[in-house]
Amino acid sequence: MPWWWRASPWVVKTRAKSTYVERQESGTGLSIRHPWKRVVAAMLLLGLNSLVHLVNPVAMSRAPVSIPVYGTAFNFLCRPTLLDDTLGTVTIRVSLAVLTIVLGGIFSRAVVFPLLRRYLSMFSSGHAELGRVESIKMSGGLVASSHRTVHAFANGGRPYTIQVYIGSTSQGSWTVMLCLMPLILSVVATIFNLFVPATLHVTSVLPVRYVDLYPAVRAYVLIWNGLVLFCTWDVMLQDHIRCDTVFDNWMFTFRWHVWRHQWVRISCFWLVVATLVAYAAVGLPPVHAALTQRFLDHVSTDLYFNESWRAVFSGAVVMLDVVILMQDWDFPTAASPSHVFIPGFASNVLSIRTHRFQLAFTCKWIVATLIMVMMPLDVWTFVQQLNYTPTEYGQLVVASTLQVVSMTNTTALDALACGPLCYRHPLPVDADVVATLGRFFSWPIEDKFPAVCLVAYVVFLCIRMVVNEDSRFVVSSQMQGVKQAMYRRQLDSATLPPHAVLDLVRLADIKRYYWLRRHSDDICVGLSLFGLVMMLLQLRCIWQVQVMFATETYPSNMVSTPGQTYALLIFISTLLLVFELVRRFRLTVDILKLRQKLAPTTTMWRHPRIRAQVAVELIVNMAIVPPFVTGMFVVNEYQMRASTCPPPLVREGADRCYLVLQYPYETLGMIMFLRLYWLVRLVRNHSGFYGQRVDFIGSLNNVSTDSPLWHFRAIFYHHPVFAFLTCTILTWVATAVGVSVMERPLPSPLDSEVTAMWMVIVTMATVGYGDFVPRTMAGRVITVVGGIVGGVIVISMLTSLFMGSLQTTRGEDKVLHVVRYKRWQRRRLDASVNLIAAAWKLFKLRRRSSSKCPLDATAHRRLYECMQHVRELRLGVVTEGEDTVGLVRQWHRESIEPILAQTNAQRNKTVDELEHKIHQIRDLAHVIHEIRSSGRK
Repeated sequence: MPWWWRASPWVVKTRAKSTYVERQESGTGLSIRHPWKRVVAAMLLLGLNSLVHLVNPVAMSRAPVSIPVYGTAFNFLCRPTLLDDTLGTVTIRVSLAVLTIVLGGIFSRAVVFPLLRRYLSMFSSGHAELGRVESIKMSGGLVASSHRTVHAFANGGRPYTIQVYIGSTSQGSWTVMLCLMPLILSVVATIFNLFVPATLHVTSVLPVRYVDLYPAVRAYVLIWNGLVLFCTWDVMLQDHIRCDTVFDNWMFTFRWHVWRHQWVRISCFWLVVATLVAYAAVGLPPVHAALTQRFLDHVSTDLYFNESWRAVFSGAVVMLDVVILMQDWDFPTAASPSHVFIPGFASNVLSIRTHRFQLAFTCKWIVATLIMVMMPLDVWTFVQQLNYTPTEYGQLVVASTLQVVSMTNTTALDALACGPLCYRHPLPVDADVVATLGRFFSWPIEDKFPAVCLVAYVVFLCIRMVVNEDSRFVVSSQMQGVKQAMYRRQLDSATLPPHAVLDLVRLADIKRYYWLRRHSDDICVGLSLFGLVMMLLQLRCIWQVQVMFATETYPSNMVSTPGQTYALLIFISTLLLVFELVRRFRLTVDILKLRQKLAPTTTMWRHPRIRAQVAVELIVNMAIVPPFVTGMFVVNEYQMRASTCPPPLVREGADRCYLVLQYPYETLGMIMFLRLYWLVRLVRNHSGFYGQRVDFIGSLNNVSTDSPLWHFRAIFYHHPVFAFLTCTILTWVATAVGVSVMERPLPSPLDSEVTAMWMVIVTMATVGYGDFVPRTMAGRVITVVGGIVGGVIVISMLTSLFMGSLQTTRGEDKVLHVVRYKRWQRRRLDASVNLIAAAWKLFKLRRRSSSKCPLDATAHRRLYECMQHVRELRLGVVTEGEDTVGLVRQWHRESIEPILAQTNAQRNKTVDELEHKIHQIRDLAHVIHEIRSSGRK
């Protein structure tokens, strides 16, 4: 499983059983489920949602409302009668919609919900386990228990106990039914459209206009977000057990003196509900109208948000929706604790029982249900802002200010409409209009990409959490299975001395801190790479706007410059990165203290080496272009001396030709490439050679296992192909992007990333066709550093990899030795036979020849050649490889025989001593016998 998908394991399978490990939520800063983070997320959602619907120009549109899925579901059941409708068609449609609701509810509860219970960890642990009915024996029979006591350990090993409600296994099923019903109705309506004429199709267009709908939308958003905030606050304050043990006594005074009184929390809830409803119905419309008019009268149109900012704010709202769902996914548990009551009630469960079935409502699904009901509206607004075009909503753009104005003559709009969904025809310029709080620049879609990034990233994290995490009550000591149980038994043992118990605790803390530091490194890697990618996309977006809208003029302020939405995300991610970086160094100092390499009173600001490292990394990671810093800077590059300078060169002085380059200030953000050093730590953490045990083994062998160079050598030795491809692709892409950014002020073919990648890969391969060359000095420097120096390093790695692949293994060496030995033996035998044959032939020739007929010189030459061949074979003798028998004999001679000799000597010595004692006893017996014989005489 790749590192970017693998989560910190909440569920660890050990043989046939499962051990569940809870994320560290206290004193670590990792968990988004901390109460104050949940409350802040709900407050941000309320504020951003109100802002989005305040500045949305669609709210002033006179076009008919179109809501995908939900509008289709509403029209399928409640659509007004059309001109071509008959009593039969209306009856069939309504009956089919009612039947769909009934069967859809049954399908959601009987099919979808059991599948979620089976395959999703949230439902499986929360319902299959905690929902298992426990029975206790009472007088006269069995009575099912409605609660179950669950024991757990918080951070630092603090035990706590919670009773959870298990009286019903249907918790959450009504939320699933509520979310799936519109989708099922929309699908059936689509099928219904296949069998009716086009004039009777069920569409998503509602019989209401945006300007009439949006007051209700704003009221709905205010009430729903206010309920989310208060319910989150109420649930957090009621769960005093986890607040005390897991979250370090969060708001203890307020919880103990105020919120523990039921009449206080119930009165506050209904007071808040009444206030929200009254304000949304009576106070919100005039307040919204007054705010809108004040903005129109006193705020310059240059400061109105364009479509990019509106898309970012809408994406942030959807992101917060998903974040609150992630926070509520496992808090307090899948089953509701008995001490947490439903907001506004003095009971922890409201149930409806019919014979064997029971439908239960608990506090667990309150926040999640509110978010899931509100999320379709937020997603609809987000998609609306991504695809916003004024003409589709009957709106115009003022040419001088780029302000969006909405037509008020609905008769003209209806006459120009191309259909019930859009207004795509050109609208009259002299129409009656009303001003809105939005502007439209028609910039490329890349300027809205930050909004898509926000939503895509948080959805990825949500899916990753659902797949990898579990929601049981568990132990959080970061030890699993047998190790954790043994650790507990050792701590509870009365035979261990106090210093041994302290050593065990310190060892467990070291393991936990190593895991926390690795997780912190992963967070830093994600934030640093996110900021780097946003910077590159920002530069590309600015370049596209400059090329495509070179003749247009825009107000030069912070909200009217392309790429500022990227700058805001870069700034926020940098703040989070700095916070996490400081926390990482604190964990490093804690690890060194536990390993007794630093004094207990040392801090990261007092130690010189750590202080210097923190300062350097803070400078590197904080090196960004702040948001809302806009403008251009000019670079004059000297090219040559000439009396006449060809374009685009500019002459300055008598005979000097310069190349004038204009870069946006955002180009200085290229220094963020220094953040790539985080990849080294990423490789180290996931190399398999990182952790407390590895550091301990390294300290025994005088090896610094924290060194990135050591980890690189280890990875290149064990995974050479992965290391080579990673270095090659990283150097290739980084160099190509840098060259492309530096060449964009000129009409150069290298302003395209694809062309730059071709040029860099040709340079790295030492081919150098010369078809594309950088013209700017910065582009040439980047090409030299990345293309030539990086290419030399990559080629060296490739050579080392190729030579390493040619090395044979020990088994292959044995096979080669045997084959060579057999071949040499066969050649030696053949040469010996040839030598004997040549000698015999020469001998026979000598016998036949006479003194008058000399011998032929050929026989002598043949004999000498065979002798030389045999001699060469004897000198080039090939062994049989490793002499295994000889090695065994040598080992036996060097290791076993001394032991046997010592044993034999000891045995002989013992036997000699026994024989000596026997002789002494025999002599003594002989003397006694002689004394007795002499006494008788």
